[in-house]
Parts: sequence; C-alpha cells; structure tokens
Amino acid sequence: MIKLSIDLGSSMTKIYRADTNSGIVLAEPSCVAIVGEDEEIKAIGKEAKNLIGKTAEYTKIVYPMYEGIIVDMRLATAMLKEFFSRIGIKKTTVHRVQALFSIPCGLDEKQLEEYAALAEEVGLKKVYFVEQPYLAALGGGAVLSDTDPICCLDIGGGVSNAAVISANGIISGMSMNVGGNNMDANIVSKIANNNHVLVGALTAERIKNEIGSLSVSALGTMVAEGSSTENGQPCSSSVQAAELTDCIRVYINKIVEYTMGVLWGLPAEVAAAVNRNGVYLSGGIMKISHAPQYIASKLGMRFHVCEEPQFATVLGGGVLLQDKVLLSRFVRKI
Repeated sequence: MIKLSIDLGSSMTKIYRADTNSGIVLAEPSCVAIVGEDEEIKAIGKEAKNLIGKTAEYTKIVYPMYEGIIVDMRLATAMLKEFFSRIGIKKTTVHRVQALFSIPCGLDEKQLEEYAALAEEVGLKKVYFVEQPYLAALGGGAVLSDTDPICCLDIGGGVSNAAVISANGIISGMSMNVGGNNMDANIVSKIANNNHVLVGALTAERIKNEIGSLSVSALGTMVAEGSSTENGQPCSSSVQAAELTDCIRVYINKIVEYTMGVLWGLPAEVAAAVNRNGVYLSGGIMKISHAPQYIASKLGMRFHVCEEPQFATVLGGGVLLQDKVLLSRFVRKI
C-alpha cells in the first residue's frame, strides 16, 4: 500500500510518502495557468507560478484552493492528478494509495464533502481527513496525550490555524483567513509608496523570505525590480529590511489576536498545561527572522519550532499514517 500525506494548501501543495524512506516527494505551488475562453490548461505547479505577471491577457493564473477551500474542482483535480504523476503515481496504481488530507480547523460538512469529491475524482479509494492542528503539532515534534493539552499555531499562505489540543480532540480552535499572502500584498503597496517601484507578487514574496524580519533592529538590503509608479518605465530601488517590518507585523498581530481568543476562557487545568508546555509554531513564516520570538513574546509563552516548520503539517500526516490507533482518533467522518 502506498501511503501519502497531502497538504493541499492555498499557496503550496506538499506530499509526503510514508511507506518508504522517500520523505517529502513534492512541494509545488497550488496554481494552474489556463488559456482562452475554453480555459485550456497550459501549466501546473511551479511552471504556472513562474508565469505570474509575465503572461498575455488571454492567459490566467488560477489557484484552485482559496483559504483552505476548493473553489475550482476541475482545476484542483487536474492539478492533483499532475502532482501524482510527478511522484510516480499513475492511473494504474492510484487505487493502491492510502491518502491522508490535511483540512482546516473547523471545516464544515459541505466543504469536507468537496474534499471527498476531489479524492474520488482523482481515483483515490482509501482516504482520511484530519484537521490541520493535529498534524502540525505532531510534525512539529509534540507528543499528544489525553491529560497534557498543548497549543499550536500554524501560519500558512492563505490560512492560519490555532488550536489547543490533546489526544482526545480539539479543546478550542479556529481557522483564520490571514497568512503570508496578505503580507506579500502589503509589501507590494509599501514598496510602491516608499520607493515608487511597482513589484510583482513573486518579487514581494522573495523579498519577504530573504530579508523579512520582525526584529526592531532588522538589517538587510535587497534590490526591488519592477516598473516606476511615476512613468511606467522599468526601474529598481534598494529596499531596507526595517522598512518592511510593519508589513509583516500587522498581520502577525492579527493572527496573535485571534490566537488569544482561542486561549481565552480555557478551563484552569488546561490553561496551566498550555502555559507549562508552551506554543508549537509552524508554517513557512517561522523561518522569517525573529518571527517565532516575536509571536511567543506576544502570547507570553515559551515556543517550539521544528527544523523545517513549512513541512510540519505534511510530516504530521506521515506520523499518523504509521499509527492506526492515533489516526482513528483524529479522522473526520463524512
């Protein structure tokens, strides 16, 4: 049996193979390039993302997933089939796949049925759906027990999830439509206003990842290339890390505010355990300089971050696929 953990994110899709020593076998943008009125598929994944901002007007870049929800079933199906093909899963072998999908915390029944329909369209026969906080916690190295609840916060591109969980279930949790994509858009606006250069989404994301920081003394410089906001001509300008700190911080603060709501009103013993255990942080944003320290200080808690926080969710799915007892506890029924 082929065992796959799938994190079908709004920005990135990640797949982990749990039945071999292959580990992470795919990490590609969750986007599709379509052409013309018939919306013929031109490119998928990284090839499609590389076309952002560079295509003719009759070519569109579409993200079939939006804020953790399937918004275009046809393109989501085509995208996942292509990703399967890239990792060696063919039509003749897909029936042998045991797949675990990460889903946002608190996903409603109708939206969950959409995930099930996608799995069926792709040809999967054995499928599990597990809410993301469990997976991020396990992938981040947490040990889940009945008596020792923990807090976990994962910040994705389009969706962030915060929850207090134990091996018995989610005690308090929520999914938020705030993430790294908001920060990228804010960076685009900031550079346009301060430097008079209009940069694309890909450039903004690269700047965030390379020099973004939440430190009050952020250092680092990068050249932003784009078009002049004054005359439309190609141009470039030097951008300082300190100039962009607020672009990231404003959304981190919003996520922290929501997380505080998840923590508010916990039973006393649960609150004590959470305070003792600290918060488990995951998502690619945790690789930004000083981000974990900033979040933990705002929450007033110690923090834990695994070596590759951007893969915590999909790695946690791999852990569950190896533990039938734990898996049976966390699967969402349709």
